[in-house]
Amino acid sequence: MCGITGVIGGGAGVGVAREMNICLAHRGPDDEGLAELHDARGNSCGALAQRRLAIIDLSPGGHQPMPSADGRYSIVFNGEIYNYKALRAELQRTGARFSSDSDTEVVLTGLAREGHAFVAKLRGMFAFVFWDRDGSRALIGRDPFGIKPLFIGSRAGAFAFASELRALKTGGFASHSIDGDAIAAYLASGSLPEPASMLRGATMLPAGCVAEVALREGTASAPRILARYTPFSAGGSFPDKEFIASVRDPAAAATLVRNALRDSVGHHLIADVPVGLFLSGGIDSSVVCALATEVSETTLDSFTIAFEEKGFSEAVYARSAAERFGTRHHEILLGGDEFFHSLDSAFAAMDQPSMDGLNTYVVSRAVRDEGIKVVLSGLGGDELFAGYPSFARASRLAPWWPLLRMSRELVGATPFRERSVRGAKLAAMARASTPAQAAYNGSRMLFPDHVIEALTGRKPRAVVDDAPPMITQLQRVSWYELTGYMRNTLLRDSDVFAMANGLELRVPFVDREVVAASLAVADSLKLQRGMSKPLLIHALGDRLPRDVWDRPKRGFALPFEHWMLGPMRGDVEAALTDPNRVERVGLRVAATTAIWRAFASGAPGMTWSRPWALYTLIRWAERSGVAIGARAEAADAQLSAFAS
Repeated sequence: MCGITGVIGGGAGVGVAREMNICLAHRGPDDEGLAELHDARGNSCGALAQRRLAIIDLSPGGHQPMPSADGRYSIVFNGEIYNYKALRAELQRTGARFSSDSDTEVVLTGLAREGHAFVAKLRGMFAFVFWDRDGSRALIGRDPFGIKPLFIGSRAGAFAFASELRALKTGGFASHSIDGDAIAAYLASGSLPEPASMLRGATMLPAGCVAEVALREGTASAPRILARYTPFSAGGSFPDKEFIASVRDPAAAATLVRNALRDSVGHHLIADVPVGLFLSGGIDSSVVCALATEVSETTLDSFTIAFEEKGFSEAVYARSAAERFGTRHHEILLGGDEFFHSLDSAFAAMDQPSMDGLNTYVVSRAVRDEGIKVVLSGLGGDELFAGYPSFARASRLAPWWPLLRMSRELVGATPFRERSVRGAKLAAMARASTPAQAAYNGSRMLFPDHVIEALTGRKPRAVVDDAPPMITQLQRVSWYELTGYMRNTLLRDSDVFAMANGLELRVPFVDREVVAASLAVADSLKLQRGMSKPLLIHALGDRLPRDVWDRPKRGFALPFEHWMLGPMRGDVEAALTDPNRVERVGLRVAATTAIWRAFASGAPGMTWSRPWALYTLIRWAERSGVAIGARAEAADAQLSAFAS
């Protein structure tokens, strides 16, 4: 686990890579590396750089950039490969030799021997850049779920990459200018969907992509996609149609899911340092905790956030689970004043604006203070096991969907959608092509198009529906949740805020074997009135305290409404009503002021998330030193001078 960066071609070299690497120091406090690249003629053509958080093979054998024994290949790698020991043994049977116990060396050797096809064998989270000196080309790739980020940018014949956008900005491969279309997209859901970035000039390599960057006459080409894997094809090809939802027996389904999760948790515990657990008191984190304590040979530490506002705190359920599983449990008490005072450091850690994730920053900081470098999370359980309201909503809509066509067309075109948040959501649902898409749109919409237009003068671009055609209704909802909310919000926030504290966050639910098990089970076993995630409960409920799962589901959230109307009120109101601060990010102060006043007065439907998303955007831009339009031109001119 680390931060990686570098540059290829265009005359850029070690100096630029070194400056970008400094920006990633927080991601890897244990070691740093920098290596010059050469092409087939022996000419200098760029550099690779890395900051290391040592997790597997703590020796210097895991140092990066890592070259092959013959010097032809080199790699920088961010992530963990959980099946690296099996892959290592497979490669050894073909004559490969290894000098370390690092998973990075396994990836280096596999790519050198098998090319980009080796990526299909990787089980884990990853982003990498692999340089072939003799071929004067690089392979770049990300894991199919998008757990690990990789931003890319080009200028003047040079190609650059980095684990965080701020590094590309430092190197001159991302502008100080905010992209207006990106702001509109952010306001639609509270996070920015990939491959877009908030800054002009840079994008994110799409999740699951393996691409080639070729160097010709000193100029780097644009990335050419060689292969693409999805959450439903993480191990190679998409599952056979006969495999989809084929398991209908409850006992067989429970066994399948239980075995897949136990296997995944076991693999995610592989580390040469102590591993901790995020334990919120909900079903998913309790399942991970239960299985981890079964598999682990040592006592594990668990961590939860407790709030002064008792209506939000689930600490009592986390405490019950910790007692059941015998963990060393830590409760982190968080109040509004303390949270407010930590905001500046949290916004400094934020690489792109997101209305979610600050809870991860707070708990990650506490975990790292205890000396823990790796932590397991229950993220992904809702997406795979129908834990969100969108799943039940899609199931209720499906039988009536064909009959509702005329009324949907009427609702989608009716002006009443502009009169309320609920009306806007109904209109968005009505315009969807399937019940699954309608349910997802209704759950995840932050601001409707007409409000975004009032805020920015722009409408967000339509999101392309790329769900596979053969999947079932609930699997389609899973697809939207996995590739939308989870990928663009939860996973991105988890990476940025955990790594800001030098902590590796692992997600055993977000695993190709667990996904395969979920895909194999019929929809009918995933929903049951009065029970959240029945398939997961039937598989592992006997291992959990009953009060963890036999109660109404409530998503984990900070008590923002109380804090925004309490200790944070003055700061949020000042940000949303100041013309200079609002216009810096391309918003209109009349619209932001109206939204704040609607929230502060308790207007129906105006929840905390909407003013908070605006406040986050403003604070992120100020802390990052970026702006929209002409305000960023001077900074970009200075950056161009440095880069040249």
